[in-house]
Amino acid sequence: MKTSIALLAALLAAGCSQPAPEGNVAADAGAPQAPAAPVAPRPDAPDDAAAGAPSAFPAGKWDMVSSGEGDGLFFGVVEGEAATAHLFCPADGGLLVNVNAFRPVGSEERMTIGSGGTAVTLVADPAGDANRGGVSGTGPVPAELAAILTAPRGVSVNYGSQDVGPLPPVPADTARNFVTGCTD
Repeated sequence: MKTSIALLAALLAAGCSQPAPEGNVAADAGAPQAPAAPVAPRPDAPDDAAAGAPSAFPAGKWDMVSSGEGDGLFFGVVEGEAATAHLFCPADGGLLVNVNAFRPVGSEERMTIGSGGTAVTLVADPAGDANRGGVSGTGPVPAELAAILTAPRGVSVNYGSQDVGPLPPVPADTARNFVTGCTD
């Protein structure tokens, strides 16, 4: 009988534990979680692994769009899905970074974008971004923007305890065109 009770207690304890969350977005407790992006191995992972770069990034690609309103760069996971991260340089100057999976935190007014040891801080609206969804951060175009976008460690965005990334490095030509659009 004692063995049966001990076995039942062990099974109940094991059944109550929850697996650790997966994916690239760590959100506040109780906030809805975005689906995890599929991860594809990078063909150059062995070379970058020695430099501390992740061996895999989420599948997807960086795309750039320019118009009279400004220049936009976004990382999309799957065609037809909302992009994971948007970067926008309005024609009148500055940088806006939006992550639609982030949930507003009333006490958090900072967002960072960076790669490795290089990060810049943006001012985030703790009420969220009603136009784009999620949370956006704004600030001047940083001098380090090209280095952040093309670093082998990939691009990461942080807002409070929420993170996206690392996303793959932006292709050099795309990053150059985006930074030029942001600074001209």
